[in-house]
Amino acid sequence: MKIAITNLKGGVGKTTITQNLAVCLTHMGYRVCVVDTDTNQNTLAWFGVRSEELPNLNVVGSTDPKALIKTVTNLHNDYDIILIDGTPSLGEMTTRVILASDLLIIPILPSANDFRAMEQFFERYNLAQETASKEIPAYFLLNQYAENVRLHAEIKELLEQFGLPILETTIRNRVSYVASAVEGTGVYEGSDNKAKLEMVELTNEILKLAAEAGLVTQ
Repeated sequence: MKIAITNLKGGVGKTTITQNLAVCLTHMGYRVCVVDTDTNQNTLAWFGVRSEELPNLNVVGSTDPKALIKTVTNLHNDYDIILIDGTPSLGEMTTRVILASDLLIIPILPSANDFRAMEQFFERYNLAQETASKEIPAYFLLNQYAENVRLHAEIKELLEQFGLPILETTIRNRVSYVASAVEGTGVYEGSDNKAKLEMVELTNEILKLAAEAGLVTQ
């Protein structure tokens, strides 16, 4: 199964979510590889400082749009799940990331600017769907979300106009996510139990959706 975590806007948490999903899935027994498509290669750097004593996963860099689909396809023969860490770009790479995936997760911050940026993303998403040989289901993931903040709830309601489902699991703004990125770990491997539970719930929800689509066996 190939899951892309992408959005045209930077700073929405694509890389953090990708890293934490990779860790959680690895602890669940899946063979996981992350493909880092961002020219900054932050996930590759995160992998570089990850301790060899922790459960093993793999990260490869692929910044050439023309090579991405081939790279992902070849890696998929050796891994159960490929996670594609998308890049904030209006260019060809974003289209290739979508086309290379079986399932699309779209992290978004509950802000007006992030909501407005969705129109550009959907132009790219619809273009990719027109050329794809299969349907690519997509889901919004609310990041740094607080239910008691009125604006956050309003943005969540506005997202419904795009016609895509919103994942039930939301991610809170927690220091532990920043710390794990520095240490080459995931919150699943840390001491913040609330963050750990949050990520387990997200991982299980995505696996359930993938199983319903016939992409993976739980």
